[in-house]
Amino acid sequence: MTTNTYSPLHTILTTAKREIQILFRKKSVIITLIIMLVGILGSVGFASWQTNKDPEEKTTPVAVVNVDKQLLEGSGLEARDVADRAEAENLVRDGEVDAALVAENDTWQVIADGHPDMSVMTTVDALAESYSQAAALEQLGISPADFQSAAPQINVEAVDIADIDAGKDDGASEEDFIRLITAFILLILIVFMVITFAAQVGSRVTEEKSSRVVELVLSAVRPFDFLAGKILGNLVFGFVSTAILLGTGAIALQVTGLLDGISIDWSILPVMFVSYLLATLFFAGLYAAAGAMVQRTEDLQSTQMPVLLLIFASFYIPGFGWMNTDATWMQVASWIPPVSIFSAPLTYAAGNFTALQLAGSLALAAVATAGVVWIAARIYRRTILNNGKTAKWSEVLRG
Repeated sequence: MTTNTYSPLHTILTTAKREIQILFRKKSVIITLIIMLVGILGSVGFASWQTNKDPEEKTTPVAVVNVDKQLLEGSGLEARDVADRAEAENLVRDGEVDAALVAENDTWQVIADGHPDMSVMTTVDALAESYSQAAALEQLGISPADFQSAAPQINVEAVDIADIDAGKDDGASEEDFIRLITAFILLILIVFMVITFAAQVGSRVTEEKSSRVVELVLSAVRPFDFLAGKILGNLVFGFVSTAILLGTGAIALQVTGLLDGISIDWSILPVMFVSYLLATLFFAGLYAAAGAMVQRTEDLQSTQMPVLLLIFASFYIPGFGWMNTDATWMQVASWIPPVSIFSAPLTYAAGNFTALQLAGSLALAAVATAGVVWIAARIYRRTILNNGKTAKWSEVLRG
């Protein structure tokens, strides 16, 4: 190319197209996507099977003495009539029943080999209370049906004091929670995709450097344009892959009926797209710099490890506090890049960030991302043609 005919846009688009073609042919990438697709479909299928399978009646065999067997119906305890206490104790000793229920005067005894199971004790307590209430009603001449109709129906609801302070009603709180769950699931998928495709930028840079292909390429194009094309190609391929995985999962959920009665708030999707875009650009730039700092693929782990740890740290904070987005530390984290790239969407989804605050946080993250990409491009330009020893982050950042 000559200076007069050189087009940065043409270089970027051509490089991006080439990167997409290489990713399509790369077995490791395709296998990773297939595994993720199978994992999503398998999880949905397993959840559907668990939801639709016929429940098995699991009952606990209990020997009863002086207790009406009908009282135990539907309680999960299988009543077995025995003649007396001695026979019941023998059945417990032989392990033929888990426990024995013996009624003597006003006392119900639960006999077991060791301490009775807590679920059995809880059930017997409830049965004893029900029996006592029925006996009392009978003495008062009140039928159980009349008592049931006269008793008020009391609904118990959980209310978060934070929702009261924020002036939210139950409907708004439920919408926020559904949006928060949706955002968190999407965030997990985004992190996987960022790790997969941002790291591809670094490995491709190292492959081209070790094979000396990049020396020929950079004799005709500008380093920044070439790097921008590589990042763009991986960004587009990763986005399309994410959309396919997300769409497949949504269709599978719809087909299996797991979404019946559940309203997914898809309005959070544009916010998560911006999060994916910023995260990919931010970490792809760092991975590109890491790839340019080494001569061989075998040495790539030493420079990529700090980037991977930064990704984990950026996700760990919102992953740990996604149910406490109103906490001060989560509010602060939602403003500090690159953690804010993952935290701010969750804080907004939970209703603890206004749209204006979200826009401000993402704008700050965008500025930080542009700065990181600019620094990474400078490191790439200085080190990509250096075939000496592996550079260190401390050295390239100082330089």
